[in-house]
Amino acid sequence: LIDGATLELVLRHCRREFALVARGCGAVCCCRCSPTQKSAVVECIRSELGACCGAIGDGGNDVAMIQAADMGIGVVGREGAQASLAADVSIDRFHHVKQLVLWHGRNAYKRSAALAQFIIHRGLMISVIQIVFSAVY
Repeated sequence: LIDGATLELVLRHCRREFALVARGCGAVCCCRCSPTQKSAVVECIRSELGACCGAIGDGGNDVAMIQAADMGIGVVGREGAQASLAADVSIDRFHHVKQLVLWHGRNAYKRSAALAQFIIHRGLMISVIQIVFSAVY
């Protein structure tokens, strides 16, 4: 948890150290920050660590952060629909994030497994055809 004034100093003087500390954390929460500072945090972590970043926001001040992230999640809330309109995925309530991550993670795993099986079977079929062809001719 870091506030805006401290974040400004950290991003100016200690970007790499901040990114290394953020890597060890489960999540990075920024309070009392400007929209540009929020997007700067996402860009810092992406550039310094090469990590995939997700951002969750519920208001107009979170739009820059959501657009800077690899996966932007907008929560429709009391502050309006700006974040949900700018996000990759829009949800109604914050507690739906767990279901969203688990569902899309499962789908990505299944698609990767299906692709791996296809590649293995394709290689096997090509090898069998070459063996049969070389045995016949």
